[in-house]
Amino acid sequence: MSNPTRRAAIALTALASTASVSLAQAPPQTTARQPPAEIQSLIDSHIKAFNTQDNNLLFSVFGDTAIIIDGIAPYRWLNPNAPAKWMADVEIWRKGLGVITEHLTYEMGFWNVEGSSAYAVISGTLTITLKDQSIVRTGTLAYTLARRDGVWKIEAQAWGRTS
Repeated sequence: MSNPTRRAAIALTALASTASVSLAQAPPQTTARQPPAEIQSLIDSHIKAFNTQDNNLLFSVFGDTAIIIDGIAPYRWLNPNAPAKWMADVEIWRKGLGVITEHLTYEMGFWNVEGSSAYAVISGTLTITLKDQSIVRTGTLAYTLARRDGVWKIEAQAWGRTS
C-alpha cells in the first residue's frame, strides 16, 4: 500500500512545477520613480496646502465624494463637505493642544495608475510645534485619486501613524 501523504506531495510538486507564471500577481507596470506629473502635482499641492494652512487650496484638491481618515476624533469624515468638516475638527484639535504649526515632509512610496483611477502611498514625518516643544510623528498617507472630466482629484486620504 502506498503512502497517501507522499503521493499528495509528489502530485503537488508536479503541479507547482507546471503551473503558469501568470498565476502569480504581476508587479505594477511603473518604471518611473515618480508618478505621472498630474498625480505628483496633486499630492504636492495637498501637502503644500496642509503645511501653509491654505484651506482654499486644500479643499480644491479633493473630489466631491472625498473620504478622510485621520488620527484625531472622530477619525473619519464623509461627504458632504468631508474636507471642510475634517479641517474644522483639526482646528479644534490644534487649539486644544496649543499647536502653533504643523509641517509634513514626505517621500513618495508606492503608486499605481489604472485608467482614470490611481493609488499612491507616501511616507511622511509630521512635526507639530507647540509653544514649548515639538512633537515628531511618522506615518504613511494613502491616497485614492480619480480623473473626472480630465481633472485628477483626491477621492480619499488615510493617515496611518507609525510612531
